[in-house]
Amino acid sequence: MASKPFTLAVLECDQPLDEARITRGGHTGVWKTLFATAADSQNIPRSSIKIVGYNAEERLPSIENDDFDGILISGSRYNAWGDDKWIVDLVGFVRECVARGKKVIGICFGHQIVGRALGAEVGRNENGWEVAPTELVLGEKGREVFGKDGITLHLMNRDIVQTCPSNMEILASSSKTRIHSLYRPGEVFTVQGHPEFDEEIIKELLNLRIKSGVISEDVGNDGIGRGGLPHDGGVVTVAFLKFLGVTA
Repeated sequence: MASKPFTLAVLECDQPLDEARITRGGHTGVWKTLFATAADSQNIPRSSIKIVGYNAEERLPSIENDDFDGILISGSRYNAWGDDKWIVDLVGFVRECVARGKKVIGICFGHQIVGRALGAEVGRNENGWEVAPTELVLGEKGREVFGKDGITLHLMNRDIVQTCPSNMEILASSSKTRIHSLYRPGEVFTVQGHPEFDEEIIKELLNLRIKSGVISEDVGNDGIGRGGLPHDGGVVTVAFLKFLGVTA
């Protein structure tokens, strides 16, 4: 009898721009592709993981009905420290997931939501925006988890986790941000960066934010210029698979 697949609930905390939303199926579609590619690279059957999407602004999966084994919280344009009802509900939901042993992955906004749920301070980065492929420095545990001496990830953030929750390890840092990845084996794994981004997605985002005045032309154009550089989104997704316990 085939083993039951690991069910990962992708909590969509925003809707991507046209390129990702229309052509790739939004956050859920992008992550389905990433996990499938990561599984192939490790000779793991794609059927070993089942990805199910939820619009976190409208509803969350049921813990009581045991609808899922773990959650992945997406990025978002919203502030993770906001008091919108759905954000407050999401923070409480993450806290309950951790308490009940559901594995939790956080991406950018999701990284900050997890930090907030576990008691960290979250807010603006006084060092400003981080955008496009950026080299991250790994500590000893980070090198073990990612299997590399350093990683490069697409970034799109001016908000950060400012303090480290208790009993949590910091895996990665940048020149502007100390906490780029949080880890507790078998329980919590977050990254401030975006493993799911590529050159098309980052350019679309940066052009929009330059046009709206959210990001300066200097910062935005620098990021656009670096948008096609190699990055380790695949490496991070493989690390997520191992964290979830999805193996061949």
